[in-house]
Amino acid sequence: MSLRTYEALFIVSPEVEDDNIQAIARETENLVTKSGGVIVRSEVWGRRRLAYKVKKFSEGIYILIRFQSSPNFIARLENYFRLSEQIIRYIVVYFDEKTLRLEAEQAQRRQELEAGYDQQSDKDENLAPIPTSIAEEEEDEE
Repeated sequence: MSLRTYEALFIVSPEVEDDNIQAIARETENLVTKSGGVIVRSEVWGRRRLAYKVKKFSEGIYILIRFQSSPNFIARLENYFRLSEQIIRYIVVYFDEKTLRLEAEQAQRRQELEAGYDQQSDKDENLAPIPTSIAEEEEDEE
């Protein structure tokens, strides 16, 4: 069975100590890799305010993991999230090929724009300085 791309965003209880946040992320990554999946990206977004209270908490620590795995694994991952007392909310989203292609195109455009901006700033360095006041312009003309 082929691997599909998924993204899991989960919110960890704010009562969890900062040292344990990385451990929770690693534990989730290990669960993915042990089932034959591949981690594409893993980010800890940090402590953020929630839009509404979830399990009596008004803030939580966000963790995002993008991975590739078989569709059969998702039920197991969601069960892990559901049973964990440290995770107060989660969502797992499937990324279809069209979404991945659009994301890659946007990243490429962003790089091209940044490269164009860098080239433009190099050209700007070779231009004559702009006068800072009208008085300087008049002195230069005399």
